[in-house]
Amino acid sequence: MPVFFLNDTGLKYRSTYFGKFPHIWVHGDLCMITTDPPGIAMLGRSDATLNPNGVRFGSADIYHIVETFPEVADSVCVGQVNKAGDERVVLFLKLADGVASLSEDLVQRMKRSIREELSPRHVPAVVMAVPDIPYTINGKKVELAIKRIISYNPVMAAEENLSSLANPGSLQFFRGSTDLKLWAINEK
Repeated sequence: MPVFFLNDTGLKYRSTYFGKFPHIWVHGDLCMITTDPPGIAMLGRSDATLNPNGVRFGSADIYHIVETFPEVADSVCVGQVNKAGDERVVLFLKLADGVASLSEDLVQRMKRSIREELSPRHVPAVVMAVPDIPYTINGKKVELAIKRIISYNPVMAAEENLSSLANPGSLQFFRGSTDLKLWAINEK
């Protein structure tokens, strides 16, 4: 844990790490301490919680199901917020080698599995194929950068620290997705 930020009076430091819960340090990684086997299981980012229609859940819930489909090599699931403040779940899939395109059959089977194993509220509103999934150099999926890019929020849309990404070019797809941007500027 850093003890201070350079050229900061302490305000930015406190709001960054102690702004969510007073007197509790929050870094953004969600983990679970296990006893059998003993250790710590990294579950993902705690600040990337999905919240469509007031139902809060983590992207790991979706990944657990999506990973069972052999047609999918990788995935990333994020919330997209529009101008009115509504949030919908968007699931991006990197298809496995040999899978030419995202079929409607695969999308429907995946949505059915999510609905049956979780709930109808967990089902993504949008499922899209992407050429690559962005990762940090530490091997974490870059959910927040995608959410910032595709959501309507001029403050959130600030450029990401590309030097922390293992594959920064992978963000280009999300920046160029016109269909997603049209929904984001919608006020209804």
